[in-house]
Amino acid sequence: MGSYRPYADNVEEDDDDALVFMDEDSDIEDDVEFDTEEQMPWRILIVDDDADVHQSTLFALGGEVLLGRPLHFHHAYSGTEAIDVLSKCDGISIILLDVVMETPDAGLRVAHQIREELGQNDVRIVLRTGQPGLLSEREARENNEINRYVLKSQITRSMLMDVVTSELLEYLGTDA
Repeated sequence: MGSYRPYADNVEEDDDDALVFMDEDSDIEDDVEFDTEEQMPWRILIVDDDADVHQSTLFALGGEVLLGRPLHFHHAYSGTEAIDVLSKCDGISIILLDVVMETPDAGLRVAHQIREELGQNDVRIVLRTGQPGLLSEREARENNEINRYVLKSQITRSMLMDVVTSELLEYLGTDA
């Protein structure tokens, strides 16, 4: 053989006849069943009008595998976009929802629409706010449409992972 050439050029021209491709999925036995739900990623919707919040969430959670499944993120930058995404995309398990967007209570309105108009009662809604004066933690707890309330200024990567993991466990409990 000739000298080594990196990448695709390292195959001699006369070796082309020796290439044999396997049939697709030939290594999968016909009688083996796969639980496609376990292989599907967790779908998380980030709803925030601040692109930096989207980026920091991806930085904190991107590439993580929680409860044996990877995370997949959908993005909405307004309440209207959030409802549009939820109307078109099935299987969202968690919504990380900002309170203040188009209006001071946009997140609360979106949560209400999700529960009442879309009838999505299984999805977990984590309300995130950077302005706790507009909605207290007590008010958020009393709101049955919200599952959790966190302050953006206090959340760390570790805390966000814990919040998402616990909400996924709750989602599994309501989804069963």
